[in-house]
Amino acid sequence: MPFPQHSKKHREEALFTPRHFFRYLRGLGEVVPRAPSTVILCFTPRLTKFAVEELHFTPASGVPREFILRTPRGPLGLVETQGIGAPALAVTAEELMARGARRLISVGFAAGLQTHLSVGTTVLCTKAVRDEGTSYHYVPAGKYALPSRPLSARLGRRLESQGVRVARGATWTVDAIYRETLAEVRTYRKEGVLTVDMEASALFSIGRAHGVEAAAVFSISDLLEETGWEPRFHEARTHLQELLKRTVIALGGGRPGLR
Repeated sequence: MPFPQHSKKHREEALFTPRHFFRYLRGLGEVVPRAPSTVILCFTPRLTKFAVEELHFTPASGVPREFILRTPRGPLGLVETQGIGAPALAVTAEELMARGARRLISVGFAAGLQTHLSVGTTVLCTKAVRDEGTSYHYVPAGKYALPSRPLSARLGRRLESQGVRVARGATWTVDAIYRETLAEVRTYRKEGVLTVDMEASALFSIGRAHGVEAAAVFSISDLLEETGWEPRFHEARTHLQELLKRTVIALGGGRPGLR
């Protein structure tokens, strides 16, 4: 059975878009501000708090969960998505793009599949297995979604120039985190896939559909082993914070306001 159910969906225009929603909000007297060209996407209040308290992002006027930092390369945005997974990311990404964002970079946790990956390892995603449903509503079916190569390459180089050791490889993007099976882990491990995440393939597909650059970088927070799942989030938090800091420097240039 083809997916989406309507086989010709990708030839059709959306019935309504974020611009329709923004027009509705403006009709109610609300202001819809323009977004920065470059925006970092994160997924937890804890990381947002770190960005505000330690990296000196300030709340964006009139937009909840959105923050901004002035940098030598211009304003840099940071947005905490309303939930986790591909559908939540899609809503946030669509609305940011409609407000002017042209580069979206996801910074978050991922589970490690390969035995040589340890907690806190930085992984730059080079492609994503599309095992979620959202991406198929944006681009035709295919096994992989690809990030923006130029953006990913720049991000990788700039992270490494700060002394960050960066592993590069594929991720397996899946929404149903409590339905990941040993057979799948063995299959993707054999294929050389490095990580498991919940958003990358959707982000890359949305970027492709709208002509927007997209990239993703992960910090390993848990491990999927033959013996089961090994959660280590408590150990990985400081690594993720450091990765966000280094990503901000890579995207913004210099160390604007950073301690």
